[in-house]
Amino acid sequence: MTVVVDASVVVAGLASADATGQWAEAVLAGAPLAAPHLMPAEAASILHRAELAGEISADTASLAHADLGRLRVEYFPYDPFAERIWELRSSGLASSGTGRPAETFYYSYQQQVEMLQRVRRGVADCDTSRRRVEFQVDALQKEINKRDTQARDALSQGREDLARAALQDKAKLGELRDQQQTLREQADRLTVAAQRLQAKIDAFRLRQEQAGERGGHPGLTSYEAWYVALAEFLGAKLATLDTRLALVPGLRCGFCLPPPPQA
Repeated sequence: MTVVVDASVVVAGLASADATGQWAEAVLAGAPLAAPHLMPAEAASILHRAELAGEISADTASLAHADLGRLRVEYFPYDPFAERIWELRSSGLASSGTGRPAETFYYSYQQQVEMLQRVRRGVADCDTSRRRVEFQVDALQKEINKRDTQARDALSQGREDLARAALQDKAKLGELRDQQQTLREQADRLTVAAQRLQAKIDAFRLRQEQAGERGGHPGLTSYEAWYVALAEFLGAKLATLDTRLALVPGLRCGFCLPPPPQA
Protein backbone atom coordinates (compact mmCIF):
# COMPACT_ATOMS: atom_id res chain seq x y z
CA MET A 1 0.00 0.00 0.00
CA THR A 2 1.22 3.50 -0.85
CA VAL A 3 2.50 5.69 1.98
CA VAL A 4 2.42 9.48 1.82
CA VAL A 5 5.69 10.80 3.23
CA ASP A 6 6.26 14.31 4.49
CA ALA A 7 9.59 16.14 4.32
CA SER A 8 10.47 15.44 7.96
CA VAL A 9 10.36 11.68 7.40
CA VAL A 10 12.34 11.93 4.17
CA VAL A 11 15.08 14.01 5.81
CA ALA A 12 15.27 11.70 8.82
CA GLY A 13 15.52 8.66 6.56
CA LEU A 14 18.25 10.19 4.41
CA ALA A 15 20.33 12.06 6.99
CA SER A 16 19.81 10.61 10.47
CA ALA A 17 21.40 7.46 11.92
CA ASP A 18 19.47 7.39 15.20
CA ALA A 19 16.41 5.27 16.00
CA THR A 20 14.05 7.73 14.31
CA GLY A 21 16.26 7.80 11.24
CA GLN A 22 16.28 4.00 11.06
CA TRP A 23 12.49 3.95 11.33
CA ALA A 24 12.17 6.59 8.60
CA GLU A 25 14.63 4.73 6.35
CA ALA A 26 12.49 1.60 6.68
CA VAL A 27 9.40 3.62 5.73
CA LEU A 28 11.12 4.97 2.61
CA ALA A 29 12.20 1.47 1.57
CA GLY A 30 9.06 -0.41 2.52
CA ALA A 31 6.24 0.76 0.22
CA PRO A 32 5.42 2.90 -2.83
CA LEU A 33 5.73 6.57 -1.84
CA ALA A 34 3.65 9.63 -2.64
CA ALA A 35 3.94 13.31 -1.73
CA PRO A 36 2.98 16.83 -2.79
CA HIS A 37 5.25 18.04 -5.58
CA LEU A 38 6.84 20.67 -3.29
CA MET A 39 8.09 18.07 -0.81
CA PRO A 40 11.65 17.88 -2.26
CA ALA A 41 12.05 21.65 -1.95
CA GLU A 42 10.98 21.54 1.68
CA ALA A 43 13.26 18.56 2.39
CA ALA A 44 16.17 20.39 0.80
CA SER A 45 15.38 23.43 2.94
CA ILE A 46 15.41 21.30 6.10
CA LEU A 47 18.77 19.81 5.12
CA HIS A 48 20.19 23.28 4.49
CA ARG A 49 19.02 24.59 7.86
CA ALA A 50 20.35 21.51 9.65
CA GLU A 51 23.75 22.01 8.00
CA LEU A 52 23.85 25.70 8.92
CA ALA A 53 22.91 24.86 12.52
CA GLY A 54 25.71 22.29 12.75
CA GLU A 55 23.25 19.43 13.28
CA ILE A 56 24.66 17.55 10.27
CA SER A 57 27.89 17.91 8.32
CA ALA A 58 28.14 19.45 4.87
CA ASP A 59 29.01 16.03 3.43
CA THR A 60 25.97 14.43 5.06
CA ALA A 61 23.71 17.20 3.74
CA SER A 62 25.12 16.87 0.21
CA LEU A 63 24.79 13.09 0.15
CA ALA A 64 21.24 13.27 1.51
CA HIS A 65 20.31 15.88 -1.11
CA ALA A 66 21.68 13.64 -3.86
CA ASP A 67 19.69 10.69 -2.48
CA LEU A 68 16.60 12.92 -2.35
CA GLY A 69 16.82 13.36 -6.11
CA ARG A 70 16.96 9.59 -6.60
CA LEU A 71 14.09 8.80 -4.26
CA ARG A 72 11.20 7.10 -6.03
CA VAL A 73 8.16 9.16 -5.13
CA GLU A 74 4.95 9.84 -7.07
CA TYR A 75 4.34 13.58 -6.85
CA PHE A 76 0.91 15.22 -6.92
CA PRO A 77 -0.06 18.83 -7.72
CA TYR A 78 -2.09 21.16 -5.54
CA ASP A 79 -5.12 21.85 -7.73
CA PRO A 80 -6.96 18.49 -7.49
CA PHE A 81 -6.94 18.75 -3.68
CA ALA A 82 -7.51 22.49 -3.31
CA GLU A 83 -11.10 22.22 -2.07
CA ARG A 84 -10.30 19.62 0.61
CA ILE A 85 -7.17 21.54 1.63
CA TRP A 86 -9.31 24.64 2.10
CA GLU A 87 -11.75 22.67 4.25
CA LEU A 88 -8.92 21.32 6.40
CA ARG A 89 -7.41 24.75 7.10
CA SER A 90 -9.59 25.12 10.22
CA SER A 91 -8.98 21.62 11.57
CA GLY A 92 -7.49 21.62 15.05
CA LEU A 93 -3.69 21.63 15.17
CA ALA A 94 -1.16 23.62 17.14
CA SER A 95 1.01 25.70 14.83
CA SER A 96 4.66 26.49 15.43
CA GLY A 97 4.09 30.23 15.53
CA THR A 98 7.31 30.74 13.58
CA GLY A 99 6.05 31.07 10.01
CA ARG A 100 7.69 27.75 9.15
CA PRO A 101 5.75 24.64 8.12
CA ALA A 102 4.83 22.83 11.34
CA GLU A 103 6.47 19.57 10.26
CA THR A 104 9.77 21.40 9.82
CA PHE A 105 9.43 22.95 13.26
CA TYR A 106 8.70 19.62 14.91
CA TYR A 107 11.55 17.89 13.09
CA SER A 108 13.84 20.60 14.48
CA TYR A 109 12.32 20.15 17.95
CA GLN A 110 12.91 16.40 17.91
CA GLN A 111 16.46 16.98 16.72
CA GLN A 112 17.00 19.34 19.66
CA VAL A 113 15.77 16.70 22.10
CA GLU A 114 18.10 14.10 20.60
CA MET A 115 20.99 16.57 20.55
CA LEU A 116 20.38 17.39 24.22
CA GLN A 117 20.70 13.69 25.05
CA ARG A 118 23.97 13.49 23.10
CA VAL A 119 25.35 16.62 24.77
CA ARG A 120 24.49 15.28 28.22
CA ARG A 121 26.28 12.03 27.39
CA GLY A 122 29.25 14.13 26.27
CA VAL A 123 29.28 15.96 29.60
CA ALA A 124 29.19 12.66 31.47
CA ASP A 125 32.02 11.27 29.33
CA CYS A 126 34.13 14.38 29.95
CA ASP A 127 33.54 14.15 33.69
CA THR A 128 34.53 10.48 33.70
CA SER A 129 37.70 11.19 31.72
CA ARG A 130 38.54 14.16 33.94
CA ARG A 131 38.21 12.08 37.10
CA ARG A 132 40.45 9.44 35.57
CA VAL A 133 43.08 12.07 34.76
CA GLU A 134 42.76 13.57 38.26
CA PHE A 135 43.52 10.17 39.73
CA GLN A 136 46.61 9.89 37.51
CA VAL A 137 47.70 13.41 38.51
CA ASP A 138 47.38 12.65 42.22
CA ALA A 139 49.28 9.39 41.87
CA LEU A 140 52.04 10.98 39.79
CA GLN A 141 52.35 13.96 42.14
CA LYS A 142 52.94 11.62 45.06
CA GLU A 143 55.57 9.77 43.07
CA ILE A 144 57.27 13.03 42.11
CA ASN A 145 57.37 14.16 45.72
CA LYS A 146 59.20 10.93 46.58
CA ARG A 147 61.62 11.32 43.71
CA ASP A 148 62.57 14.96 44.35
CA THR A 149 64.95 13.96 47.11
CA GLN A 150 66.20 11.04 45.04
CA ALA A 151 66.89 13.37 42.10
CA ARG A 152 68.95 15.76 44.21
CA ASP A 153 70.92 12.85 45.61
CA ALA A 154 71.34 11.40 42.11
CA LEU A 155 72.84 14.64 40.80
CA SER A 156 75.27 14.84 43.71
CA GLN A 157 76.31 11.28 42.88
CA GLY A 158 76.58 11.98 39.14
CA ARG A 159 73.54 9.83 38.35
CA GLU A 160 72.02 12.03 35.66
CA ASP A 161 69.85 9.16 34.41
CA LEU A 162 67.88 9.16 37.66
CA ALA A 163 67.60 12.94 37.56
CA ARG A 164 66.28 12.82 33.99
CA ALA A 165 63.67 10.26 34.99
CA ALA A 166 62.42 12.61 37.68
CA LEU A 167 62.23 15.48 35.19
CA GLN A 168 60.34 13.31 32.74
CA ASP A 169 57.74 12.57 35.41
CA LYS A 170 57.30 16.31 35.97
CA ALA A 171 56.86 16.86 32.25
CA LYS A 172 54.24 14.12 32.15
CA LEU A 173 52.50 15.73 35.11
CA GLY A 174 52.31 19.00 33.18
CA GLU A 175 50.74 17.22 30.21
CA LEU A 176 48.18 15.54 32.45
CA ARG A 177 47.26 18.86 34.03
CA ASP A 178 46.83 20.40 30.57
CA GLN A 179 44.60 17.49 29.61
CA GLN A 180 42.67 17.92 32.84
CA GLN A 181 42.09 21.61 32.09
CA THR A 182 41.03 20.85 28.52
CA LEU A 183 38.48 18.31 29.70
CA ARG A 184 37.17 20.75 32.30
CA GLU A 185 36.72 23.47 29.67
CA GLN A 186 35.09 21.03 27.26
CA ALA A 187 32.66 19.89 29.93
CA ASP A 188 31.83 23.52 30.75
CA ARG A 189 31.10 24.29 27.08
CA LEU A 190 28.90 21.21 26.76
CA THR A 191 27.07 22.13 29.95
CA VAL A 192 26.29 25.60 28.57
CA ALA A 193 25.11 24.02 25.30
CA ALA A 194 22.87 21.62 27.23
CA GLN A 195 21.38 24.51 29.20
CA ARG A 196 20.60 26.40 25.99
CA LEU A 197 19.00 23.37 24.38
CA GLN A 198 16.96 22.67 27.50
CA ALA A 199 15.76 26.29 27.51
CA LYS A 200 14.57 25.95 23.89
CA ILE A 201 12.78 22.70 24.67
CA ASP A 202 11.16 24.16 27.79
CA ALA A 203 10.01 27.23 25.81
CA PHE A 204 8.40 24.99 23.20
CA ARG A 205 6.61 22.92 25.82
CA LEU A 206 5.36 26.08 27.51
CA ARG A 207 3.92 27.34 24.23
CA GLN A 208 2.16 24.01 23.75
CA GLU A 209 0.68 24.16 27.25
CA GLN A 210 -0.48 27.73 26.69
CA ALA A 211 -2.07 26.71 23.40
CA GLY A 212 -3.96 23.96 25.20
CA GLU A 213 -5.14 26.38 27.88
CA ARG A 214 -6.51 28.69 25.16
CA GLY A 215 -8.89 25.96 24.10
CA GLY A 216 -7.09 23.67 21.75
CA HIS A 217 -5.34 24.05 18.45
CA PRO A 218 -5.17 26.71 15.76
CA GLY A 219 -5.79 25.55 12.23
CA LEU A 220 -3.88 23.20 10.00
CA THR A 221 -1.58 25.00 7.59
CA SER A 222 -2.33 24.59 3.90
CA TYR A 223 0.94 22.72 3.52
CA GLU A 224 -0.02 20.19 6.22
CA ALA A 225 -3.54 19.93 4.79
CA TRP A 226 -2.07 19.09 1.38
CA TYR A 227 -0.40 15.97 2.81
CA VAL A 228 -3.56 14.96 4.64
CA ALA A 229 -5.81 15.50 1.61
CA LEU A 230 -3.44 13.43 -0.54
CA ALA A 231 -3.39 10.57 1.98
CA GLU A 232 -7.21 10.68 2.20
CA PHE A 233 -7.51 10.57 -1.60
CA LEU A 234 -5.15 7.61 -1.95
CA GLY A 235 -6.58 5.75 1.03
CA ALA A 236 -3.02 5.73 2.36
CA LYS A 237 -1.30 6.38 5.64
CA LEU A 238 0.60 9.61 6.19
CA ALA A 239 4.12 9.01 7.54
CA THR A 240 5.25 11.97 9.62
CA LEU A 241 7.40 12.85 12.61
CA ASP A 242 4.70 15.29 13.71
CA THR A 243 2.78 12.98 16.03
CA ARG A 244 0.25 15.74 16.83
CA LEU A 245 -1.39 15.21 13.45
CA ALA A 246 -2.79 11.86 14.57
CA LEU A 247 -4.75 13.68 17.29
CA VAL A 248 -6.46 16.15 14.96
CA PRO A 249 -10.23 15.54 14.77
CA GLY A 250 -11.95 15.11 11.42
CA LEU A 251 -9.09 13.70 9.37
CA ARG A 252 -9.93 10.72 7.16
CA CYS A 253 -6.54 9.06 6.86
CA GLY A 254 -4.36 6.83 8.99
CA PHE A 255 -0.88 7.66 10.21
CA CYS A 256 2.52 6.01 10.31
CA LEU A 257 4.36 7.48 13.30
CA PRO A 258 7.87 7.02 14.69
CA PRO A 259 8.41 4.92 17.81
CA PRO A 260 8.46 6.92 21.05
CA PRO A 261 11.95 8.14 22.05
CA GLN A 262 13.82 6.08 24.61
CA ALA A 263 14.26 7.67 28.02
